[in-house]
Amino acid sequence: MTRFTPLSASAAALASLTLFLSAGSATAQSSADYSNYGCTGLEIDNELPSIEGRDGVFFRINADLRMNHPFSDQTVAQMAELSQALAANGTTLIFVPVPTKSVTMPEYLPTDVEQYGFDLEVATEVHLDILRRLGAAGVITVDARDAMIDMPDGELAFFKADFHWSAAGARQTAFAIAETIRGLPEYADLDPTPFETVPLEVGVAFSRMRRILQRRCLETLPEAETMTYLTSQVQALDLDVGGLDLFGESANTTPIVLLGTSFSDSPINNFPGFLAEYAQLEVVNYALTGGNQYGSITSYLTSTEFEESPPRFLVWENPIYNNLAQYGDLPMRELTAAASQICTVPLAARINAEEAIITVDLSGYDLGPSDTIFVDTHANVETEASFVFQSDDGLTRTKTIERGERLSRTGRFYMPLSGLWDEGAAAMRIQMTQPFLSSPSVYVCPSQMKDES
Repeated sequence: MTRFTPLSASAAALASLTLFLSAGSATAQSSADYSNYGCTGLEIDNELPSIEGRDGVFFRINADLRMNHPFSDQTVAQMAELSQALAANGTTLIFVPVPTKSVTMPEYLPTDVEQYGFDLEVATEVHLDILRRLGAAGVITVDARDAMIDMPDGELAFFKADFHWSAAGARQTAFAIAETIRGLPEYADLDPTPFETVPLEVGVAFSRMRRILQRRCLETLPEAETMTYLTSQVQALDLDVGGLDLFGESANTTPIVLLGTSFSDSPINNFPGFLAEYAQLEVVNYALTGGNQYGSITSYLTSTEFEESPPRFLVWENPIYNNLAQYGDLPMRELTAAASQICTVPLAARINAEEAIITVDLSGYDLGPSDTIFVDTHANVETEASFVFQSDDGLTRTKTIERGERLSRTGRFYMPLSGLWDEGAAAMRIQMTQPFLSSPSVYVCPSQMKDES
């Protein structure tokens, strides 16, 4: 059997160019005469190029019709390293790539979608190939596309005029994740906790995508409308507060921690609730809206909560079109170092508390590109750490870690020593954004550390 090979960079560029040129040629077919909502020019919208499919379902050209999702062999290897680092401390990683709307609801694509260079068979194979490659590397994954492809009658996996999944899509995905968890041998070590979910009322989620689309349409577009639900523990532990806080903290090891994006963070779809019900385990949700591919997991793995009480299962939801290699090797290297919890070898450092500067002489250490420096400021105030490395002949290189405004300020930063000189760095200066409230600590992750000279 011939193995499917993801598109190369040049092929991806050609595919993107084909989509762009095809979109231009198809504009004439998107006039109000062909739209159920009087929409015009959706394909050429500068903010969100889109197309109208069947029955009022809309698709984003640059995300939903994308057939190449960057997931290199290096990224697969980094995911495997992260999974292994977590497993060493008793946490099982379960990676859930959220599929595109096009491969999940293909029956709603417009009849002329091929004019945009889209091929459903290729797009589906790209999705499946990523899952196969991760599985071959030992990373546990869940195929959310398969979970949502056949929805019960009258239910849609995604909102019509938005790219997020509905409560029905979230429910189907949560069931598939729970089935995976319950099938793992680690599940037998936990005591199941019964949860139940009850329907509440139909709710409407805010949709920025719908608002953008509406500007080019005469008729009112479908709202992001879905049935809402409430999940609670069957037997309340504290009757005074009406039951266990689904997203609170437990005195013991948390069974499931959920990380991810707005797909997991939106309260209207009850995704963590469904997961708790089907897995029969408590779920603590650290998902983050607007944090992109790394915001949630970076905030959590660099936190004291994770260090002090690693969960039994870590479910990481991430849209498949989020490129994990977008920012180089730093984010994945930082996650793996934080997950390992073995960065405990101290480095002698000079501290300038007022100017928030840490200086370290590295000449006494044989450190290379596979090593990582860990800085702990012991205060949750820092948003940025700039590492200025100096070579033996006085050259300098600066590498910076920034925590966006939506990320938690854990005061912890893990900097890989990649991208420096062949002989390594002779010295390092770390500049923080705030005066130190306590004396920071600097460590090397000893898994790759060599003997001191």
